[in-house]
Amino acid sequence: MNQLVSVIIPAYRAEQTIRRAIDSVLSQTVPAAEIIVVDDGSPDDQAAVVAEYGERVVLIRKPNGGTASARNAGIEAASGDYIAFLDADDYWEPTKLQRQLAAFEQHPELMLVAGCFFEEIPGQPRMAPSTTSPQWCDRVLTAKGEAAFRLATMVWTGTVIVRRAKLGQERFVSGLEPAEDRDLWIRLTSQHPCYLISEPLATAVLEEGSLSRTNADRDYGNMLRVVHKNAELLGKAGVRRWETKVYGSWAACHLGGGNAAAAISPALCRLGRQPFSPQAWWIVSKSMVLAALRRNAIAEHTNRHTQPSP
Repeated sequence: MNQLVSVIIPAYRAEQTIRRAIDSVLSQTVPAAEIIVVDDGSPDDQAAVVAEYGERVVLIRKPNGGTASARNAGIEAASGDYIAFLDADDYWEPTKLQRQLAAFEQHPELMLVAGCFFEEIPGQPRMAPSTTSPQWCDRVLTAKGEAAFRLATMVWTGTVIVRRAKLGQERFVSGLEPAEDRDLWIRLTSQHPCYLISEPLATAVLEEGSLSRTNADRDYGNMLRVVHKNAELLGKAGVRRWETKVYGSWAACHLGGGNAAAAISPALCRLGRQPFSPQAWWIVSKSMVLAALRRNAIAEHTNRHTQPSP
């Protein structure tokens, strides 16, 4: 396990969390060769926090361009045999790199190693680790077609480490955020052997207002773009299945956020792909009823405040 690992941390408005992320890398039982923080044009003082680490952390500063461009800048600067990814609001378990490098050493054909992870809402205890079906864990996976797409959806970027030599010129695609990482993992899992470790390797911190939790229409719209981009891999039936999943999650997200009117369109799109699904009909009906009740409440409130006083 004498290969060098470069850790790339894209950071934007991370002044309050970047220290925890860096410390989790510095606490690894097998140390990384370099830690590269890419300041993506952040307006806060996160660069000053990074500077406290001196030569232990390399800081790259660039104009704001999104997570994909920040990670790509880190890849170009990296010198390690392996590249690992960590976001500035998340953190690793101490044995993460040790476990993953052992998998690479045991299986030299691997391109990518990822694993399970905890989730944490700030101020609350960590939730149980994510679970993945045992059939996908702790063994070499060579997936094809829709199975490769499904495998990529199980890969969380905060646990990923890839072999630099096999990465070649593959990069994240700007404009697909926050599905830009899933897009890359699909390309890699469909071309190379991969490995998922059942042990939790990291913690995803669900910070309010982070990129992946701020704009449902953008998020799910970009995931649909990834589905359609991989139409040949998925096949006609696979595209329909994944469109159904995305539209269903899209509608549920809007309903959960109290925006029933916005849920109607994706709910109808899901129904069009599952016309005999009672659940699909229920979501459409619920969205329409709640949206109508909301409109009526607003109209009644407006009328009450616009009518002349007696």
